[in-house]
Amino acid sequence: MGKKMMEQGTWIFISRGVTRKLIQRTLHTPVVNIPVVASDYIPAIQQVQNVRGPIAFFAYEPPSDELKTICYLMNIQMRHYQFSDTASCRACVQQAAADGAVWGIGGIVSAGYAKEAGLPYVLMESSDIAVSQAIENACQLCELQRENARKQEALQIQLERYQNILNYTHDAIIAVDAQGRVEVTNQVAERLLGPSQAPYIGKPIGQVLPNTHMTAVLRSGTMETDQLMTIGGTLVSTNRVPIIVNDKIQGVVATFQDIKSIQSTERNVRIKLHEKGLLAKYRLSDIVGTSPALLAAKEMAQRFADAPFTIMLYGETGTGKEMFAQGIHNASPRRDGPFVAVNCTALSKSLLESELFGYADSSFTGAKRGGKPGLFEMAHGGTIFLDEIGELPLEFQAQFLRVLQEKEVRRVGGDTVIPVDIRVIGATNRDLMRGVEEGSFRRDLYYRLNVLTVNIPPLRDREDDFLQIADSIYDRIVPDRTQEERLVFRRILEHYRGYAWPGNVRELTNLVERIYLLQKQSLPQDKILDLLSRMTPRDQHPVTPGESPASGEELADVERAYIQSALARNGGNISRTAQELHISRATLYRKLKKG
Repeated sequence: MGKKMMEQGTWIFISRGVTRKLIQRTLHTPVVNIPVVASDYIPAIQQVQNVRGPIAFFAYEPPSDELKTICYLMNIQMRHYQFSDTASCRACVQQAAADGAVWGIGGIVSAGYAKEAGLPYVLMESSDIAVSQAIENACQLCELQRENARKQEALQIQLERYQNILNYTHDAIIAVDAQGRVEVTNQVAERLLGPSQAPYIGKPIGQVLPNTHMTAVLRSGTMETDQLMTIGGTLVSTNRVPIIVNDKIQGVVATFQDIKSIQSTERNVRIKLHEKGLLAKYRLSDIVGTSPALLAAKEMAQRFADAPFTIMLYGETGTGKEMFAQGIHNASPRRDGPFVAVNCTALSKSLLESELFGYADSSFTGAKRGGKPGLFEMAHGGTIFLDEIGELPLEFQAQFLRVLQEKEVRRVGGDTVIPVDIRVIGATNRDLMRGVEEGSFRRDLYYRLNVLTVNIPPLRDREDDFLQIADSIYDRIVPDRTQEERLVFRRILEHYRGYAWPGNVRELTNLVERIYLLQKQSLPQDKILDLLSRMTPRDQHPVTPGESPASGEELADVERAYIQSALARNGGNISRTAQELHISRATLYRKLKKG
């Protein structure tokens, strides 16, 4: 019947519950909902208020607290049966009868099944107010659709024209109509054309700009982009795009930009990307070390850089996984695109979706006007690096898998699919296959990520690489060090041969900074070694303490200096400083207070 009504011109229905869902699913047409409130049940409840025994309430939605209160006050023994479609509705009625229900209350769908089961039944009808409100909403929707339909055809040509302008504009703009007459120019185009032919509107484009080829695009209907031509002795890049409405060519939009301006814009974009942290700073050649294990990892990364597939970096904490990711990006064809790094452990579950996917305008309270692009969108044309990807919440992994497979995202609260061209590099210090076996990581996502893998060796497996790395860090911290300071620094490091480096390069960086702070206090080598041993866990001592132990006061001075250095490095941020020092915020506050 619904299909027949649509054939006769009906396109808005008014219904409720499972009937509304059925119409939407089968007819794909707007259905205005009739809201069900607790007061709608009162007439039906009054008919069974003197009945003793369970009363079955059949509904598409869970019962409200108000309905439960009404049943309690009227001494009704309420049992709720919720269904989602006609099949489950029949099952609910049969179950209610089996449970000993003496009466049933609900809508028209469950009424038929109650009759089948021999269950006495009271039909709950929507109130006049609810129906009137639904009719009013339907009328408003109908009028809005009619108004939109009237405007759509009149605006479509103009909307298409300006949409093409927005999509292809670089600088100067000229638009012509279906007859090749100039319809739109901007000020930059007029400066480019010169004043001799002004005004331009209404003139044939061949008269205003003879060699633009816009008339050829009018005939062929095929866009021409990134074409080079000369206008008044200036080399420009031009795009010529047809405006097609209802399969008819209604005009052409052309954009022009000075090649020198394009080069300048590209340079500014690179600067902006750098300012936003969307630029990869490191290359594979910047990764210090000559051990066979490291060279093998760098060679593998170099080979994978040109491939378009996802790469997984496996390595312990502090081994330099992000440096490898940046190096791969800079060695790939995407090197001129953005590099977006995301630490999956730094985003809370509540923020993860909106940060990665972005959100639409007014999608939630406090949302930025106009919406906000997510990190996947920001990485378009480049690389997104997902550090600690093994920490992604299980409920979010399916959405991420879809991005990898479909190459598209949908902003939170939005209804538009946005295509994204990204290359994903993941990193983890976990055994992802163990996570798969334990059920904390999706198997299909694991195989989708694990296309190309690079195992980054820990520092303990890199022979004497720690000496080269320490030297490079020391050079950065103390560029004007004396030869004596360099020798002392090297002698101290020699005591760390064979050390396990559980924190890898990050721990080595901390050690170099400690040595630097101690050297600034003009302490002798033995004293420095002694103080360093006191800063190292007892089961990990790499050095032999000096004969004369340091006083508690000396150790406190070094500790304060080290904390102040960490604070400065983190811009005074207490949380980040405490995290770097592996102590609680309360401990950090206490130590600062003592200082």
